[in-house]
Amino acid sequence: MNTFSRVAIVMAGITGLTSLLTPALADTKPGDKPAAMPEMKPPAELAEMAKSSVGTWKCKGLGMDHTMKMADMVGTMKFKMSLDNWWLQSSFESSTGKEPFRLESFTTFDPASKKWKRVMVESGGGWSSGESAGLKDGKLDWELTSHSAMGESMFRDHAETTDPKAGTKMWGEFSMDKGKTWTKVYEMTCKK
Repeated sequence: MNTFSRVAIVMAGITGLTSLLTPALADTKPGDKPAAMPEMKPPAELAEMAKSSVGTWKCKGLGMDHTMKMADMVGTMKFKMSLDNWWLQSSFESSTGKEPFRLESFTTFDPASKKWKRVMVESGGGWSSGESAGLKDGKLDWELTSHSAMGESMFRDHAETTDPKAGTKMWGEFSMDKGKTWTKVYEMTCKK
């Protein structure tokens, strides 16, 4: 890593720290003691979600291969708390037909918006980010913006946990035309 890159990383970190401190310092006058920063602790909602998620899950279903056709898929999903318990990390490895696929996902809860936030990166260079209103009636839906070699698209992930014995049913779909048409990319059932 060259010196310029290191300086840029340090400057980005300082800028981020300054943006966190600015609200606490905004109402101070010279000689005033700045207000204490609020206590920073991971959201309780995330800890609650982790209770049912953490562990190893085995998954089976169908996934879209490089020919845009659905093929048999098997995979393993591992959940763990990460980054000082601020994120629920999911590592997913699968094969669709003979094609391998990997994905890393980080999920947290934002108390200010009362929404779940997710960032995902995957083999093949794609990445996505988005949010969910959370679990309702045993169903969870995510709205994501996805970026890949195919360009920018909309992506929706769905999960249904209404029958624990059958496992969690998941499916995903994408739209390349801003939501006019949707194409299913995978469907699977995962069990812990």
